[in-house]
Amino acid sequence: QTAEGAEANALAQIDLYEHWEQQGRVRLIKSINDLDDHLQLWQQDYKTGLVLLMEGADPIVKTADLPLWWRRGLRMIGLTFGDTRYGAGVAGGSPALKRGGLTADGFELLHSMAEQGFIWDISHLTEEGIWQGLSLDYPRVCASHANAQALTPTNRHLSDEVIQAVARKQGVIGLVLYNGFLKQQWQDDKTIQVSIDNHVRRHAEHIANLSSWNIVGIGSDLDGGFGRDASPLDLDTVADLYKIGSVVPDEDREAVLGSNWLNFLRRSLPQQA
Repeated sequence: QTAEGAEANALAQIDLYEHWEQQGRVRLIKSINDLDDHLQLWQQDYKTGLVLLMEGADPIVKTADLPLWWRRGLRMIGLTFGDTRYGAGVAGGSPALKRGGLTADGFELLHSMAEQGFIWDISHLTEEGIWQGLSLDYPRVCASHANAQALTPTNRHLSDEVIQAVARKQGVIGLVLYNGFLKQQWQDDKTIQVSIDNHVRRHAEHIANLSSWNIVGIGSDLDGGFGRDASPLDLDTVADLYKIGSVVPDEDREAVLGSNWLNFLRRSLPQQA
């Protein structure tokens, strides 16, 4: 209910991730060196590597706190989910255009994020806010989970112009695998069959055709509480994510399934923590 309460909750989440790391369950990745070490070790232990992303900047009580978050391992920030003190958010999305963008605090936060080295995640921000942020020439931009607005016409997704702007920044757009974001009508008619071959393919190809396959990645949003019944028919577990490669040209399959994100992290993370 307060910024201080959100801060406490977020720090408790980081405490949990650090506890998992101490238990040997995960590795926290804060730098390029961490990433390279993880990828070598992963070949033997298959341990999950985590890059910490804050979705909605409510826990950041004031911009001057950013160094604290950096020291705790946070590396990616999305300013909004719904509305925050930093800007107007689109949450789950609506067909109607949502007006509003960054607040004065939002501009200040983005400036400081850029100086500190944070990655800016534009997911869940209004288009006006995205363009305002891009006008600052922010250097490290991605959409961790968003689809093509041209195919799912709500303000939750990205216009063709925004997709091309992210491509010019050498960013990555992670495809959302929620049925209602792949085929909008599914939200009203759950009998519609949503599949990788038909619906994931449409969004992947649309985004790639606006730039190249180097901008396309997996965003999933499978942690969003949707469950198996709200995911494409082909996906029974996360072990099936490789099937997305079937809708990608052979020469770009490895890129979409992982190396686009890895290359983005190498361009965006500090060399050492």
